[in-house]
Amino acid sequence: MFDVCVVGHITKDIVKSADGEFQMPGGTAYYTAIALKNLGMSVAVITKINDQDTFLLRELEEEDIHVFLGESDWTTTFKNLYSDDTNTRVQWVKEVAKPFTVSDVSGCEARIFHLGPLTKYDIPLEVIQFLADRSTVSLDVQGLVRDFVKRGRGWTQVRHVVWEEKKEVLALVNIVKANEEEARILSTKWNLTEIAVELSNFGVEEVVITCGSNPSLIYSKGKSYWISSYSAQDLGTIDPTGCGDTYMAGYLFYREQTTKLDEVGKFAAMTATMKLEKGGPFRGSEEDVLDFANALGQPFLPKMT
Repeated sequence: MFDVCVVGHITKDIVKSADGEFQMPGGTAYYTAIALKNLGMSVAVITKINDQDTFLLRELEEEDIHVFLGESDWTTTFKNLYSDDTNTRVQWVKEVAKPFTVSDVSGCEARIFHLGPLTKYDIPLEVIQFLADRSTVSLDVQGLVRDFVKRGRGWTQVRHVVWEEKKEVLALVNIVKANEEEARILSTKWNLTEIAVELSNFGVEEVVITCGSNPSLIYSKGKSYWISSYSAQDLGTIDPTGCGDTYMAGYLFYREQTTKLDEVGKFAAMTATMKLEKGGPFRGSEEDVLDFANALGQPFLPKMT
């Protein structure tokens, strides 16, 4: 049995930012799985790509991450255009891989399933229901509030849409993560604490809302925890792609070690900051994060449950 299995499409990403334009593997499954592995957890990935794009899995294989690979006519392909401050992006999509089925996920056993849909079609309700009956389920909602203006072989801009199955899914999952923009799509409210309370009322045990370079919010059992953000030390290299996924990797890892959610959030925020300083996924260790915390004068409390 694995510690964590990440379900999501590995993508071909074209990233354009102040540092230039380049192509790389991407997707929640890619960034979260590699970060979790380097932090010390046993990790599997369930994904689908076209046979011609198996090179996208090379880094996962090098990290000894087990991949349950399904067939797809297409590989999900995105283009991400970031603002100068890296806090906002415009996203385009070219192709989308086939949705996951219960059969795709039934062959993996894990204590935690982290779901990273990149479009609202990726992980149907019946798949989430199946996994919720077996394990703890963590969900990043980003793809569930995404759709495309049109479909075809050309580039199409991604737009945000209402999540129609919100109530049904949130009643099943244990942890839900959204960024600030996504959180406000999920509610008619503007205040993030009020949004977190509303989402919690659907049955979610822990609500995580990230806010880019601003403090993030964790809400659980009637308590709110505002988590400070940390500035990148190396301002010469800023790569925001996958930072939210890395935050959740840090969260899931440290959540297994303590019930103190303020400490869990701090570890997650520091892990995301360390990833921001380097291109690609987070490849540091738990010790690296703790050293980073000490260097900032923010040492962690002893781990206690």
